[in-house]
Amino acid sequence: MEYYRISWRFTNRKEGMGMNKKIGLALGLGIVLLVPNLSLAECTNIGGFTNFSLVGKNTVVLYAGSSPVAQFDVLDCSVQPTSKIHLIKSDVCDGDEIMIDGSRCTMMEIKPLGP
Repeated sequence: MEYYRISWRFTNRKEGMGMNKKIGLALGLGIVLLVPNLSLAECTNIGGFTNFSLVGKNTVVLYAGSSPVAQFDVLDCSVQPTSKIHLIKSDVCDGDEIMIDGSRCTMMEIKPLGP
């Protein structure tokens, strides 16, 4: 009877390890699918911009003098040609925020345009 108990416990441990392998595989697959999406996000430094222009309704192009620095789409806010844009931080990526007319707005589809 002792042999039967040891065998039974070993069988349960083996099944538990199978479940751990499945969880590990699912977690690994999730990471593999997530990492390429993170690398697709564009980042750039927009700290030197001096003015901006609008392209369409909510696409902003930032300029340093007459040279374009970056372009991005604005979510959650309306941008006007007379809007006041203030940086929260100078190194920005998709999903970061910028202040437009005193409101926090989300920047998406950031594209560096300068050197």
